[in-house]
Order: sequence, then structure tokens, then C-alpha cells
Amino acid sequence: MQSSTIDKAGPRAWYAVGLLGALYIVAFLDRVILALLVEPIREQFNVSDTQISLLIGFNFALFYALVGIPMGRLADRVNRRNLIILTSIVWASCTFFSGMASAFWVLCLLRIGVAIGEAALSPSVISMIGDLFPQSQRGRATSIYMALGALGATGGYMLGGQMVGAIGDVESLMLPVVGSVQPWQAVFFAAAAPAAVLTLLIVLTLEEPKRIQHSSEDSHAISGAWLHRQWRPLLLLFLAGAIGQIIVRGLVAWTPSYLHREFDWAISDAGISMGLITMICGVGGMVIVPALTEAWLRSGKADAPPLVLTAGMASGAVFTLIAAFAPTADLFLTALGATMFVTMGTGVLIMVSIQLYAPAQTRGEFMAVCLLLTALIADGIGPSVVPVAAGLIGGEEAPLNLGFAVAAIAGPLGCIFALMARPGLMTMGSKSAVPPHAASPASAD
Repeated sequence: MQSSTIDKAGPRAWYAVGLLGALYIVAFLDRVILALLVEPIREQFNVSDTQISLLIGFNFALFYALVGIPMGRLADRVNRRNLIILTSIVWASCTFFSGMASAFWVLCLLRIGVAIGEAALSPSVISMIGDLFPQSQRGRATSIYMALGALGATGGYMLGGQMVGAIGDVESLMLPVVGSVQPWQAVFFAAAAPAAVLTLLIVLTLEEPKRIQHSSEDSHAISGAWLHRQWRPLLLLFLAGAIGQIIVRGLVAWTPSYLHREFDWAISDAGISMGLITMICGVGGMVIVPALTEAWLRSGKADAPPLVLTAGMASGAVFTLIAAFAPTADLFLTALGATMFVTMGTGVLIMVSIQLYAPAQTRGEFMAVCLLLTALIADGIGPSVVPVAAGLIGGEEAPLNLGFAVAAIAGPLGCIFALMARPGLMTMGSKSAVPPHAASPASAD
């Protein structure tokens, strides 16, 4: 069977990216909101910074990673629209009930439910983008989708900061149905509502795109010979990106608390500042860095992705060290903005590389592998390395900036793996790297 041809993406394709990107915004909002609730949750359940870091990082990351691979395989085989609908209902429900957790272990279990539900979203969307867009537009569509996720982080910090500031001095709130709750519980209830609305919109307005079809012989060739040759450079690239993202995960999780403890900022002000930095610097990097890399690729530089990734991680480590030892909040936030630009920009470059190098019927699984490594390494280690390293160096009450400095080591480590991936990706960048039947049907564009 011959694959269908996509000459140009229509309005429905961009609508799908926008709608699914909006759901990704809500997913990220749900993740980062915990960083603004560290202090009240710690007081409510009498837990340590390390326990909170496990809730934010390892607890979520482990199950997100474990479920990611089977979800990626499903995304390459079943109706992706329906998969997104079902799993969105799961994580929205778990977010809502997080606000009703009666013990810390209950909250941990509910966050596991959120991780399991969210694990299907990005593999399904990346797979859908491959069927909705020609090759020349897939990188742009992927960058926009990933950048919208960063806007979720922005919204989480800014909206969450406003909410914490507005109700932070209130001892309890009386809400319909659930009754009297504390302010941090109300934040979880509010975070769950947008997901329900967007899921309903997906049910009513989004159709499953027609898959690019391949013969069984072609699929066998791709899963066998092609993957045997090409898995190693992609795996090295994924490892490089995941290690480099330890920096940004650690900063994102602990910057509000650091500003509150070290510079006596209100949590609401810290959240708003963090949101603005993410919106301007982080989202800017996620759009600009992949666009420049793709332009470099079109000029014939087949190893552009690993080289840009190396430069981004190296400079991100330097900016993180500047932030860690900044004597003022203004200098800290300036260095943080530079770090967010390069690390978030090169982070989304990994996702774009899947569209550049992987055949259509494997993109969901490649995305799942990428997310697995990111979850285990970046999400699992990043939030925890900051308080743990600070405690080991300076004791239980050590300032968090010591942990930021240790997290910066991830930059040079990631560079090593990116440079190891370079030779293989140069081969994959040539026309002979992917057999004709594995290439996109729009590869002639």
C-alpha cells in the first residue's frame, strides 16, 4: 500500500495542534503548581524538603516513565484521539482529588495517577503531527506544541502565584459540595477544571487523523534493519537532552522557595516572576533555538542538533552557576532567564529531532522512549538533587543555592553524550540514512 501524500497542512491541522497544545498547557500547569504549594503542604503533613522533592520529582517521574513506553506503543496502533480523551479524564480526576488528600501518602498516590494519565498525551500528539503535517512543517508544529507546554508552566506560576497571594492569608474556604478546605486544596480544585473543559472540546470537535499507511514489508524493514542501525545515535541524543534538563527541573522546582527563603520574597511575587521569565525566556528559546537549528540543517549541516544541544547545555551550566551565587534577586533572575532560554530551547530540540529522523510509524514509541529518559533522569533527579546536595554540603538548613550549583554539573555531562551522538546523526541526516519506504510521504516538499 502506498502512503498518502500531505502537500500542505490545513486549518484543521493547526486547530488540532492548538487544542492539544492547550491541553498540554493545563498538564504543565498541574505539574508546576506543586512548586508554589511546597510550604503549605510541608506544614500540613509535617514532611521534609527531601520528601517534597520526591513528590514533585521521583514519585511522578517513575510512573510517568513506566507507563510511557506502553502508551507510546498504543499511540502508534490505536485511535489516538480516544486515548487522549480517556487518559485526560484520569489525570484531571486525580488532580481534583489531590485537593482532598487526607495524608501525604494519599497525595503521593494521586500524583501517581496524574503521571499515568499524562503519559499518553505527548506520544499521541507527536504521532498525530506526523500524519497531519508535511515534513517541512513538522518541526515547526512540534516546536509550537512544546512551547505551549512551557506556557502552561508560565500560567502555573503566574496564575498560581496570584491565587496563593489572594487566598494565602485565609485559614479556610467554604466551597460547594466539598465544604471547608484550606487554600492549597482549593488550588488543586481550580487546576483540574480546565482539563475537563478541553477534554469535552476534543470529544466534540477533534477527529482522529488518517494514518500514513505502509505495507507490512516496509514496517518490518523499519522495525528491523533501520532501527538496528539508527537507535544508538537517537538514544544518545535522548540521554544528552535528559541529563541537560536536570538543570532546569531543579531550578523550576525550587526557585519560588529559594526567593522566599533567601531574599524574603512573597510566594505570590516569586510565582509571578517565575512565570514571566518562563514566558519570555523559556518559550522564546523553545521557538527560536529549533528554528535556527532547522535552518542550519537546511544549509547542509547534518550534525546541527547535537552541536546546538552541546552549546546550549554548556552555556546553561555557566548561567546556572552565576544564578547560584548571585548576591541579589535581580541578578539571580537575570541569570535564571538566560538559563531557561538555552536549556528549554535545546530541550524541545530533542522532540523536534524525532520528527526529523524517525519514520512515521515509530514516532510515538521514540517519543515515549525520550519521555521515559526525561522522566527518570530530569524529573526524577532534578527536583531532588537540589535539596539533597545542599543538605550534604551544608547540613539540614543549608541554602538551596548550593544544590543549584551541583545541578549545573549536568550540563557538561550532557555535552559528552551529545557529542557521542554526533557521528551517527550526521549519517542519519544524509538521504541514504533512511530507506525510501521509511521516509515521510511529504519528503519531497
